[in-house]
Amino acid sequence: MPEKLKLGSRIKQLRLESKLTLKDVEQKAKVSATHLSEIERGMTSPTVGALSRIAGALGVELPYFLREEDPAPAVVLRHRERRTWVDSAWGAVLTPLTGAVGGAGMTILDLELSAGGEKGVVPSPQWGECMAHILRGVVEICVGADRYLLKEGDSIHFDGMNGHSMRNIGDGPARVVWATRPSTSL
Repeated sequence: MPEKLKLGSRIKQLRLESKLTLKDVEQKAKVSATHLSEIERGMTSPTVGALSRIAGALGVELPYFLREEDPAPAVVLRHRERRTWVDSAWGAVLTPLTGAVGGAGMTILDLELSAGGEKGVVPSPQWGECMAHILRGVVEICVGADRYLLKEGDSIHFDGMNGHSMRNIGDGPARVVWATRPSTSL
């Protein structure tokens, strides 16, 4: 099956499981229903930005659509094999550090946030645990109404259902290891 068709099929499957219409996703993701339909049918490929917005509208993170459907019992992801995505709207470079293992939904990303880079996230029943570890820079992470200032070497672990946002408040790029694990109550 061509890659465009696999991706479109996964998007459609998740949209239907979430009981969302094309119009629902259009409103949340700011991607036209017509374009979304073309993506789901494998007629076109979304940009990284559009795919990121679609993922957010469906309550998953970008790597959800990039994992293999039949994961192996163990996955080695070599440095040279890592794919990197640039999200210019967010000011971030995202590099997955994990592959899919035996149906596990854990995702670990290496994020590089440009100064002023900000990502807001709304609560979703599909998000379970979230964790961030700051490798470089100064990052503000908001969980619900609480704000946390994290510096190099600091970590935070929280329930993703509370909604969260992340912002680089330093003068230079920040580097963060970001991990998520879906809710086990699905």
